Amino acid sequence: MLLNSNTDKVIDLLDMFDDLKNTHKIRLAIYLLENKTFDINFNVKDIIILLKEVLNKLDPSYSKTIVNFAKYKHLLFLSAKYLELTEIEKKKFSIEMLFNIYETDFKDKNINKEINKYLYIYDYCYVVLNK
Repeated sequence: MLLNSNTDKVIDLLDMFDDLKNTHKIRLAIYLLENKTFDINFNVKDIIILLKEVLNKLDPSYSKTIVNFAKYKHLLFLSAKYLELTEIEKKKFSIEMLFNIYETDFKDKNINKEINKYLYIYDYCYVVLNK
């Protein structure tokens, strides 16, 4: 974990997130970042674009089909649990979620390199927590 002061709700949700397959981690991160309810002065669009490119490499059919998020029941459950969080807990979870992705070994040298080079988790963390 990147942050020391997470609540039990955030830690429990992170434990569930950590148990997901890599493609589902990316899919959930995209969904939550596209629909986040808190405002920050950070270009989240670049992170979303990066995650979509990674997901396209992990799941080549991703860009060719319309994704019905309802078919991923476990992702719906996690997104519902996310909605129960306070605004600060949502911010902390989004940081920890991206940090988890940053630390994940995708078993693909190019994907790992892209994530490590372009996922600006420390900048994101600074901006989110200092707003």
